[in-house]
Formats: sequence, structure tokens, C-alpha cells
Amino acid sequence: MNRRIYNRKYRGIINFFKARFNLKRQLKNIIGVIIILILLLFLKILNNSITDNIIQIIYNGLNYKFSLKEDGKAILDYSKRALTFPERALTVFNFTDTVRYNPPIKGTIYKPFGEIRYLDGRVDYNNGIDIIPKEEKETVTIEEGIVEKIEDRDTKGYFVTVNHESFKTVYGYLTKLYVKEGESLNPGTKIGTLGTSKDGNMYLHFELWVDGNPVNPLDYLNFGN
Repeated sequence: MNRRIYNRKYRGIINFFKARFNLKRQLKNIIGVIIILILLLFLKILNNSITDNIIQIIYNGLNYKFSLKEDGKAILDYSKRALTFPERALTVFNFTDTVRYNPPIKGTIYKPFGEIRYLDGRVDYNNGIDIIPKEEKETVTIEEGIVEKIEDRDTKGYFVTVNHESFKTVYGYLTKLYVKEGESLNPGTKIGTLGTSKDGNMYLHFELWVDGNPVNPLDYLNFGN
């Protein structure tokens, strides 16, 4: 009995709040429709073709009927194109086309390619990389080519330039040579023995030139980690 009285007492309040919340929802819907109409009217004033296209898109979206056969095929084709994008992107950025060659000698990079800033404020530019050998003291050519030039740079030792089909390589700081100018070399052919450079370190100075410009050899060599 008390529950019935309680329900009658508060039923009017509950109905009032329900009606109020429904009214708010309806007002929001009406405001949203008014905003859309205003935007369409504004676009209609600016450009008739744009508005017609928007209305057509909205109409097509509301009246679109999904076809399992046709739409399924379209989704599948799009997925295939999306999956092949990374491969095309790598080709554009030349990540897949660059051939990786074995290094001229196994070791550790002593000086990197490019601008080098020293603690005393000096700035130097390295046209190649300098490699401290791990075990071997003899450097080899990374690709077949012809010995184009041999230079004797006094305290820096011999520098050997090898002309390959699409680039040139330079092997420096050598004390003993196994090749001569004009000689044809195969990949892995020994060029010379490393010596002691002017700063007291024994290492190989290696350069790689493409179209007359020095490039970072690490982009072409397979040094691993």
C-alpha cells in the first residue's frame, strides 16, 4: 500500500524530468538541422556546384545499399594497394635500390663521414670514413673496377682510386701496394697494406664518389651493427 502511494507521489516528478530531457534532445536535433541548413545556404551563395555535390554526397550516403560482391571487391582492391605502399615508398627514397657491398676491411669506424667538430674548436670535413682494422691489415676492393690513379701523399701513404661502373672508390693510408694503374680488379682483390698515418693511428681512409661528389660510404657498405 505504501509503495503504491509512493509511486503515485513521485510519478509526476519522474514524468516531468523525462519530458524535460526529451525536450532538450529534440532542441539539440533542431539546432543541428538549422546549422546544417545555414551552412548549405552559405555554400549555395558561394558556389552552386559545391553545394550540389555536398547534397548529392549526403543523399547517396543516406540511400546507399551495401553490395557484398561489388563493395567487397572494392575493399579488397584498396587493401592490396595499401599493402604495396610501403614497398613503393622505399623505392622512392632509394632504400631498396641501394646495393650493399662488403666493407673494404673489417673494423671500427674511427672518423665518420661529413663535418667533424673537435673539442678545441677546429672544424674538419671528411670526404669518406676512417676504419680501424679489427684483424686484417690488408684492404680489398668492394666491387670490380679498374685502377684509375695511384697517389703518394708522403706521411699519409698511398691513395688508390678505383673506377667502377657507376661510382669510384678511394683507398688511403697504404704503405705497400699490390696493384698498379690500369689494372682490372675483381671484388675482394687485395689493394695494399695499411700503414701508420701522421696522427699515429693505423687505419684505412675509404671514400666513395658518385657523379663527382663524395657520399657516405655507410649507405653502400654492409657493416652490420
